[in-house]
Amino acid sequence: MSSVASGDTSSSTAEQEAQVLDVDSAPVEVAEAMEFDAGANKWNTVRTKLKVALRALSDKREDCVTVRVRDEKLPKLQVVKVKLTAPEDQTAVLDEVMRQSLASKLSNSFAKFAPPFVFPAFLPMRVYVLLQRSGVPTVRGEELTELRPSRVRVSANPRSSSDIDTWASNKFAAFQYFGYFLSRKAYLIHSVCMSGKHFTLPVIHSWDKSMGPQDGGQDGISDWKDQLCERLGGQLGGLTRKDMFSLDPSQFVNMLQERGLFGPMAWGGDHA
Repeated sequence: MSSVASGDTSSSTAEQEAQVLDVDSAPVEVAEAMEFDAGANKWNTVRTKLKVALRALSDKREDCVTVRVRDEKLPKLQVVKVKLTAPEDQTAVLDEVMRQSLASKLSNSFAKFAPPFVFPAFLPMRVYVLLQRSGVPTVRGEELTELRPSRVRVSANPRSSSDIDTWASNKFAAFQYFGYFLSRKAYLIHSVCMSGKHFTLPVIHSWDKSMGPQDGGQDGISDWKDQLCERLGGQLGGLTRKDMFSLDPSQFVNMLQERGLFGPMAWGGDHA
């Protein structure tokens, strides 16, 4: 994939960005596209044809470049992240897409269950195996949301003391609680990134520490319970940790809503 990121470094940023988006002029190549079905716990694989942008801009926040891709089977442009130091291990790429699919399944269930506030969906993510490239690299792809999306990380701990951030974190805490119980306490969606108006790149803690290098296991889940109780227990009538986690998800969500802890019935502010 290193050839994808090559180019004249003296070109202006404007010229480079124009070429980044000029995907349709790229040659066609054959790839395998793989999507994970978390409900059925299986991979679905199809052959597809891609056009990959000939240039990419370095993302200084990450050790990678972002490459635009046109997949003939999808209506929207895709992006893939290419590591600058070394190709990602195929297992790591597959695991990341599996985590995204699991988090998306829990999020979709929560959206049907939750009060009528706007809750972001997870970006669809898939795996591409680039069959005609040297080394047959495996990369992850997701829908292009904006040219330079904000990768703000969201968790149950507000980023600031503002009402908007507090409401957003409370809504995310409701999703965490729901997902934790829906998974029969096997998984906790600890945090996610916001990409435009969507979620992506979840960090998941699991009872058996099987969810990647950032999985904090049972210790991470226990820390989350302590922090959630410390932050919200007093506002929910002085609930202890034991009391809080003896509630079913509908009771927990209703208590937050009744006390106005979700704020206006939207994701809030510029996240809406």
